[in-house]
Amino acid sequence: MKRRWTEEEAWDWYTARPWISGFNFIPSGSMTGSLWLFQEYGHKEAFRDAAKEIALAAGLGFNSIRMVLPFEVYRQEREAFFRHMDEFLDLLGEYDITLMPVLFGDCCVPREKYKAPHLGPQPEPVPGYFGGSPVTPFDDSTQSGECIGYSITDDPENRPLIEAYVKELASRYGQDPRILIWNVWNEAGNSGRLSRSLPVMEAVFSWLRELDVMQPLTADVWGAGADNPYGWLKKPGIYAEIEEHSIALSDIITFHYYGDYTHSRQYIAFLRQFGRPLINTEWLHRPFRSLIQTHLPLWKKEGVGSYFFGFVNGKSQFNFVWEFIKNLPDIDTSLWMHDIFHEDFRPYDIEEIEVIQKCNIDKALPEKIAGNNSL
Repeated sequence: MKRRWTEEEAWDWYTARPWISGFNFIPSGSMTGSLWLFQEYGHKEAFRDAAKEIALAAGLGFNSIRMVLPFEVYRQEREAFFRHMDEFLDLLGEYDITLMPVLFGDCCVPREKYKAPHLGPQPEPVPGYFGGSPVTPFDDSTQSGECIGYSITDDPENRPLIEAYVKELASRYGQDPRILIWNVWNEAGNSGRLSRSLPVMEAVFSWLRELDVMQPLTADVWGAGADNPYGWLKKPGIYAEIEEHSIALSDIITFHYYGDYTHSRQYIAFLRQFGRPLINTEWLHRPFRSLIQTHLPLWKKEGVGSYFFGFVNGKSQFNFVWEFIKNLPDIDTSLWMHDIFHEDFRPYDIEEIEVIQKCNIDKALPEKIAGNNSL
């Protein structure tokens, strides 16, 4: 659609499909996200391993995944990027699983620490660190705003290729039902960036709408501008101008919230004011009491779509907590933060798997969802 959807159009889209139940997919064999899966080097092995994990997900009844697309592969190996994108969508289609592609985002390290992704053999993880590396957007200096994260979208010389990338994705997949939602921007305002990404984010929304994609567009809100970590955990809401823009641009409201059950309910109630369908596209943080056992039934009961973070533990080491919360006195670092399976597919907690299976049996939405003004 060439404009932002109306509330009625958004609800018509949302209620025409089953409850969305998925997770953020980072293949366990990678600490560089989907780059490992989309590049030419080692692709056969990477795809084989990813296919096993997608089959595992299908067996649990998941119907969607969220994944950051690797712009750097497009930049260096465009033909391979699209060939492997097609192959991956075919794999998902075999299981009736849809994809929410994430195009860009603001979780990034300062320029002086930035190293451009390289194709070929990928680095091995440094033990003990979330993401597999001590160089992370989730350290004290970046999360406090003392240092400002750098994004390739900051450089004007990258703008023509970024535009070509977005428009080619829209041309190829803008009418493809295997693409569920375009997640235009991940956590705008993170890493001390606040509104720095706004001009490019607005442009990406505009390019996708210019190509008249059939899927809804969204940029998630997450607590930009709030005091970390407890400002957004204990009083979830909108704190920064960038999040007002994210809401105003989005067809549906996606949000990230890693807090406990009580505050999760408060955030749902707060976001209902915008009158659009809600999807939590990042959650599951055991040390913060964001749990499968409590939260997945909550999202389902409230008609809120769900993508928890992680799946099979591996080189990205998402079991470890973020650096900036490691030394907080009330954080139990013995608990896994993310992921629900060990690398050999053993469950981290069998009770979690039982809850997932129970919730995923029937994906009918509630007859009435608060905030749906079209009912």
